[in-house]
Amino acid sequence: MYTREMNSQRLVLIVEDEVLIAEHITRVLKTAGYTNSFYVSSVDEALAFLETNSPHIVLTDIMLNGEKTGVELGEMLKNSYKIPFIYITSHSGSEFVSKLMHTRPNAYLVKPFKKEDLLIAMELALFNAEPPTTEQFLQIKDGHAVAQIPYEEILWLEAEGNYTIIYSKSLKRRLLRTVITDLHRQLPAADFIRIHRSYVVKKAGISEFTSAHVVIEGTKIPIGRTYRESINELMKI
Repeated sequence: MYTREMNSQRLVLIVEDEVLIAEHITRVLKTAGYTNSFYVSSVDEALAFLETNSPHIVLTDIMLNGEKTGVELGEMLKNSYKIPFIYITSHSGSEFVSKLMHTRPNAYLVKPFKKEDLLIAMELALFNAEPPTTEQFLQIKDGHAVAQIPYEEILWLEAEGNYTIIYSKSLKRRLLRTVITDLHRQLPAADFIRIHRSYVVKKAGISEFTSAHVVIEGTKIPIGRTYRESINELMKI
């Protein structure tokens, strides 16, 4: 079972066009420690969110306002973003559910669902999506070669448009033509946390923090407004 501290480290995106349901899901998740939960009402809004964020899991209704459905979003989450997701649906028939299986959702919830059903689905989906790994380094493409940077050497990542700067010990810098979201997905969630749309930091490297910034190796790094609640929960501010 995941702890509240572990849950607070996870970014959750809810895609639901019924505001009351979206708010109910958000409240239930936050009571279980998923304090970094956000909701949008359409696939287009979800895709805009994914441009600058890397959620650990997405919960999406199947029938949504707009041209695109939750099933189309599920296909993109599976094939392009590699993000686990849970379908929310009003239909429970086996024939209907079988039509969704080609997108390989990590779980699905049938409305109306109980609080316990939601939390169990979350735990199972996250557990199955996070197999144990023995890798201790970040693999990056450096020119025509593949380089490896040990996790323990990395202090923080900083976004520069479509590039990312990796700051390692002794404040060495390495500029990569890779967006920060893609690199963040490769880092262990237990050790690294996104605190701003432009920054991902190593938690163990933080020597000082306030509600507005953290300090690593004497450098102040800002905390984005939308990330403050989850950071405050994590750091017990």
